[in-house]
Amino acid sequence: MKQMLSDQLKQLQGSPTAKFFRLAKEREASGHDIIHLEIGQPDFQPLAPIVDATIEAIKQGKTTYAISSGIPELREKIASAYSEDYGENLNPNEEIIITSGAKQSILASIYALLDRGEKILLPEPYWVSYPDMTRLAGGNFLPVPMLDDFSLNQEYIQKCIKKSNIKAMLINSPNNPTGHIISPQELSFIKDLIEDTNLMIIADEIYNDYMYIPSSYKTLLTELKDWRENVIVVNGFSKTYSMTGFRLGYSIANKTLSQGILRFVQASTSCATTFCQYGAITALEHRFDAQEVIDNVFPVRRQLLLDEVSKIDGLSLGSVDGAFYGFIKYTYSDKPSEYIAEEILNNANVATIPGAAFGESAEGYFRVAFSRSEEEIREAFKRIGDYINK
Repeated sequence: MKQMLSDQLKQLQGSPTAKFFRLAKEREASGHDIIHLEIGQPDFQPLAPIVDATIEAIKQGKTTYAISSGIPELREKIASAYSEDYGENLNPNEEIIITSGAKQSILASIYALLDRGEKILLPEPYWVSYPDMTRLAGGNFLPVPMLDDFSLNQEYIQKCIKKSNIKAMLINSPNNPTGHIISPQELSFIKDLIEDTNLMIIADEIYNDYMYIPSSYKTLLTELKDWRENVIVVNGFSKTYSMTGFRLGYSIANKTLSQGILRFVQASTSCATTFCQYGAITALEHRFDAQEVIDNVFPVRRQLLLDEVSKIDGLSLGSVDGAFYGFIKYTYSDKPSEYIAEEILNNANVATIPGAAFGESAEGYFRVAFSRSEEEIREAFKRIGDYINK
């Protein structure tokens, strides 16, 4: 029988998050009460004005194609928000592209930067989709092994750049899965890298409204003003506004790179969903209300997670500086993290994600999302603690 699946797609590993979500749903369907800590999705609904604006856009017939770069009103609103909040002057017609989720912005950015065979650095632990995105674009990725404090492994990065022709590095801050926020010292290191090697940076900032420690910045645009030509910033509406199903993201880059990202959008989805873009305009108008919801809820859940993990022998959790994940180290077993995650699911009915999904050096950990209610977090770790103690 003739081969049906292309070698290109055979390279893709698939999403470990999707795998464990499927396993959890299958167990749930068989009658088990599952607590879902595997999916990174806020548990609150979008603010009512966002929903109302989206519905109103549908009623007004804004259901046709939009121009591929995104409706002008939304690009102008993003530029206005960055000017008001960060003092950054963006050209909405040349530097901002609206995409179908931040995920598409990242994929398009990799396509825009890498020729086939060119290399990008992925510091571990990295979001599970980054390697497959690189494979899909025909690029090669070099994982950077994780340090215990989750900061950039600067010595290893320097060695990679000396030994190999590296085109770019993908930074996720606050980080999924650790919550690590790039420090001033790490920023200085990144600036030196760009200055010395002309390295390109893709900055995934989808969690930048979830910060629990004092930070001098929320976007690398303010920190890398002198190297703006080397930076693509990616953000979106899924996490801050709980608009995950709206599938809306955006990229900010120089004119040349933005044109490349635009071509990717035109060749793949044509445009982001039109009526959702009108809802996103309203979201930005209510961004301080959305931030208030986050600030009232998530620091409490973060502290609860730290407290609950500390009660269980064999588990430990360092600082959680941002995002809404706990990257938990386990020492009660020497089994691989995928085995541990399956055992926790099958014996404690709690869905988690194995550390190895985020890179080989992240073995020995598992990730939980504290984007669930306080009651669910308490019950989840009671179950996990009971299982481990047995």
